[in-house]
Amino acid sequence: MKKTELTRREFAAATVTGAAAILLADNALAQTASSASKPSSAVDLAEWSYFWVNVKRAKLARGTVVNGEQMYVESFIPKEVRHPYPIVMVHGGGGQGLDWMGAPDGRPGWSTLLVQQGYKVYVVDRPGHGRSPFHPDLDGPFPRGAATYEGTERQFTGPEKVAKPYGPQAAKHTQWPGSGEMGDPTVDQVISGQGGSFLPDLEATHDIWRAGLTELFDKIGPAIIMCHSMGGPSGWIIGDARPDLVKGIIGVEPGGPAFGNFKWGLTASKVTYDPPAASHEDLKIKKVAGTDPGADACFIQEEPARQLVNLKNIPIAIFTSEASYHVPYDWGSVAFLRQAGCKVDHIRLTDKGIYGNAHFMMMEKNNREVLQLIVNWIGPNVEKGVAIAPSQPNETALKLSEMGVFWVGMERKKMPYGNIVRGQMFVQYLIPTQVKHPYPIVLVHGGGGQGLHYMGMGDGRAGWAHYYAQEGYKVYVVDRPGHGRAPYHPDALGPIGPAPVYDTLIGEFKRSKQWPGTAEIGDPLIDQYFANMNAAPQDNVMAHGLWATRGAELLDRIGPAIIQVHSAAGPYGWLVADQRPQLVKAIVCVEGAGNAFENGSVWGLTDIPIAYDPPVTDPAQLETRDVTPPAGSRVHPYKIQAEPARKLKNLQGIPTVVVASDLGGRTQVPAAVAYLRQAGCDAEDLELRDKGVLGNGHFMMLENNRRQVFDTIRGWVEQKLKA
Repeated sequence: MKKTELTRREFAAATVTGAAAILLADNALAQTASSASKPSSAVDLAEWSYFWVNVKRAKLARGTVVNGEQMYVESFIPKEVRHPYPIVMVHGGGGQGLDWMGAPDGRPGWSTLLVQQGYKVYVVDRPGHGRSPFHPDLDGPFPRGAATYEGTERQFTGPEKVAKPYGPQAAKHTQWPGSGEMGDPTVDQVISGQGGSFLPDLEATHDIWRAGLTELFDKIGPAIIMCHSMGGPSGWIIGDARPDLVKGIIGVEPGGPAFGNFKWGLTASKVTYDPPAASHEDLKIKKVAGTDPGADACFIQEEPARQLVNLKNIPIAIFTSEASYHVPYDWGSVAFLRQAGCKVDHIRLTDKGIYGNAHFMMMEKNNREVLQLIVNWIGPNVEKGVAIAPSQPNETALKLSEMGVFWVGMERKKMPYGNIVRGQMFVQYLIPTQVKHPYPIVLVHGGGGQGLHYMGMGDGRAGWAHYYAQEGYKVYVVDRPGHGRAPYHPDALGPIGPAPVYDTLIGEFKRSKQWPGTAEIGDPLIDQYFANMNAAPQDNVMAHGLWATRGAELLDRIGPAIIQVHSAAGPYGWLVADQRPQLVKAIVCVEGAGNAFENGSVWGLTDIPIAYDPPVTDPAQLETRDVTPPAGSRVHPYKIQAEPARKLKNLQGIPTVVVASDLGGRTQVPAAVAYLRQAGCDAEDLELRDKGVLGNGHFMMLENNRRQVFDTIRGWVEQKLKA
């Protein structure tokens, strides 16, 4: 059997590896925006939130973990809904939901364009990808090799330029918004999000997708699913599982053709046939030749063909570009579906006058025009005659002049199998329509987390990112290197720590009197929290170096800003201020500092060198003395410098606050402040209990009174910067 579609592993190695009025309005919107010199990413959202589905616990010898099968979903609900059904967007092979969320040259991605046209949008990170963390304790070894520039160029960004293209159609590729070669900044932006992986057992993987997508559709109700590439089976899987809820399936060059890597046709796991098939071996197949020049021979069933009974009444469209490696065989996927009783429109972009696209058409120069073809298909085929339910704005509502994503800190590392990206940091930004404050806020998550800690609890309630944007701040939410959307691979970042366990943090939640759930294993909010937990790279010196340089690059891009950090990310603030003292206007450290000169922080509060005056070339030059707090103090003995103390040269004059919660157990905040003050810093100890903010634990940004905590911090920021 000829295999013409990449397997999941091979894909990773390669990237390694509705009504006429609505249609007219949407067409007018597309034409207006496409003619603009700088396409707008403005959105008016009734809701911007996230949640996890298919969160299950498992027991390891070290304790309880989330078992790695969870699926992340980010929701974008427009204030003005103009279409009856949401669109669920499922990314391709080695990527993540970011594939839909932005073009690599900064233009809006399809998720934003759909929201602008009035669609509710849910963007998925499949298990093992993006914000759905992969960990070898749960998912098996990391795939051999990280994503390579060479594979990315050949498959997606510059197939027309490589020595051995995938086929003659590659020469027709003209739509990439850069050169498409290594050294092109747009390629850096694309490869930075690639490299996700999951189970080597494709059947087990598809079964897990079924569980997650079923829970998602049961939660949101009737919807359209849009799938790309190796995420393509998602459409057939959820259509089979919930035929009454799936109102349309859009395959953007979906994985195929039938019976290549997928033993049940276009899925590796079982779907429903009539007459029933007890085993995939019951499906008798034959090879047929394609009729178009250059078409591959593909497999369909022998007659009489079994029918895909749960997909028969769902409108389906498959879109194929001019220059992609899918050109020779997408016809085979269409033929298989039609033979199995499905209604399928095969829309070749060239038939609609759109030329030059390859497989990543959602990122290319004409991505808006390609998307408009899809929207034009949805209207008469899915939406006709269906009532539109208005949205109900909630506390996560945002009115933004810009919303988008980008990467900083991409560096290349040469491996025997090719060049990989190393150390990239992910940034998601929210620019309110009314900017009321001169300096943006950069929000940096703690230890094993990701930027989601600032985006609420996964239950639809607002987080600090919402509050800052609603108060008129520009907001930049970071996923540090190796966390969340910034993919981890050992070839890039070295060994990873063990998978996070409930047992190590459950005490933090129990200690708090403001946690919004039961704080027990079994609490759904605890499950939502642990679903986003990453293991951190083990080399802390390397990590601090990346934080310093990536944080500096971010400020070089966005200008002067306030940095707010949490927990184990505490050093990020001092490190970036040391690199860019003129660009850091304030540092808010939320329980992110312990004792100076302890736990590896030989330079004071950092693990890597930071500028002192007089200069220090060796940390042994920093002489220290012990401090014993008064009897009855919550503070334990600590160290500061022996006098005369050296000054932290580049942190002078930067307003700094170290925040301590009432019950978080971080009692050493005064010790950190004492070190900073002795080193000449304008540092303050903000004890929430002294401000009447009571009952909080360490994760105060997620707790019942998180708005009160936020207002206390914001009050300090605005008072200090005003002064």
